[in-house]
Amino acid sequence: MKRIFSLLIFSFLILPAAFSQLPGDFVCRLGFTYEISSQESWGKNRPVVLSVQPLSPADEAGLKINDVIESINGVKTEGQPIDALNGMFQNNSLDQLKLVVRNLGYKDKGVNLNKDCKLSRALNERDLSMVYSFYSLEDMQLRGFSCPFRTTLRASSDFSNYKTFGFMPVDENNKALEDVINASIRKALEKRGLIYQAENPDLAISTNYSYNKNKNFQEDTNVDKLPVACRYNMETGKMENLPIYYHPLIGDKQAQYLLSLGIQLIDRSRSSGNNLHVIWECEANELLGSDYPLDAYSRLHIPLMLMQYPYPQTLGEARFRYNSMKYNYTGLNYNIDNLEEVIDVDRLSPAYQSSLKPGDQIERICGIKIQPDQTTASEAYKQFIYKTISLRDPKTTYTDANGFTQCMFWNRLNYAQVSDEFKNPRYATAYSYLFYFEPYINLSGTNILTFDVKRGRERLSMKVTPVIRTESSFENYK
Repeated sequence: MKRIFSLLIFSFLILPAAFSQLPGDFVCRLGFTYEISSQESWGKNRPVVLSVQPLSPADEAGLKINDVIESINGVKTEGQPIDALNGMFQNNSLDQLKLVVRNLGYKDKGVNLNKDCKLSRALNERDLSMVYSFYSLEDMQLRGFSCPFRTTLRASSDFSNYKTFGFMPVDENNKALEDVINASIRKALEKRGLIYQAENPDLAISTNYSYNKNKNFQEDTNVDKLPVACRYNMETGKMENLPIYYHPLIGDKQAQYLLSLGIQLIDRSRSSGNNLHVIWECEANELLGSDYPLDAYSRLHIPLMLMQYPYPQTLGEARFRYNSMKYNYTGLNYNIDNLEEVIDVDRLSPAYQSSLKPGDQIERICGIKIQPDQTTASEAYKQFIYKTISLRDPKTTYTDANGFTQCMFWNRLNYAQVSDEFKNPRYATAYSYLFYFEPYINLSGTNILTFDVKRGRERLSMKVTPVIRTESSFENYK
């Protein structure tokens, strides 16, 4: 139990992956990550977008995952080394970047990306909510999981040349199942920008599948203790526990059922007769602890499988990351070196409208004293997590994307006691205001914040009604 807490690293400076340092101690964030592609089939020798942070400049500009960036401010990116690309993204003389991108559904699309520049010492409330995520794991979830998807590419094919798709004839003996599979594929590919075309499409989709009882299955008396997979359902937007075993300590003989599902994308123009030119394929092979029919498996997993097209980041298996955030936004930015000092206030934000100003010293938030020292605040946070672990619900345990195995929600029966612990001064939980809308932090149900402020020689008590911000993202990662 203690190991999880020893691994907690309290980082006060969390910057988006794409940012630049400006003279005058400013940082400009762009809000996306990228890598230079080495894949012949997609964006060879050009930057390909891997992730886009919600509500960031990149998100607001319309940049998408898998976008191939063809040019930056008129300069072609093909063959540019990473240092040169970083220099273009971090051009300090420009407030806006003009990108030209392409993806499955478009090419030569212009994207105007406005930089979001802040003082480098400013810590905003989004960053704080990630730092203090264990205050409310119900609202701050970073989940990761892997799937046994083996992906194969044909290097001679440029996937940007394929615009339309259709399906190979269905097996009439399994029409109901294949209709479900094909409907899931169609929906996923259309979402990625391809166009369904029944007659003479660029790509023909073929599938193969099997579902059988395991002849080598051996009853395990510890079956209830075997870990099952928890995967993201793109339809519901939630993580779900499934009767799937995907764990190095579980062998084939412990599975009651064996399932396989394969999807092939075939270039019709380069195929003849039985000689099919497959440009991309993805196959899943699963061990099942109990009955999980192929149609149900297909609805949830085909969207995940097709996230490997056109730019898989891994081929032997697929890795996914789900991030969900919900927190109070007032517009305050704190000084990393002195956490009680307001270093900046976002214009037109709730804090701005309540007349909070840069330079204000915040002594208390909702009656709880701020701890300005990073080291002391970090230790208080760790102690809070450790001392309140018994108030959480073990039935909700999950492992987050950082490998923390003891993530749990608060036990609903303990909300009043949890609320008391948040008020305990030794834990310095002032930043729990980020989740003040939750009953285990504020039993009153009124999401109105009180900031006790020192401004010069004045001491003020200021009310702020925050905006509850929500964001979520789901992506492949290496």
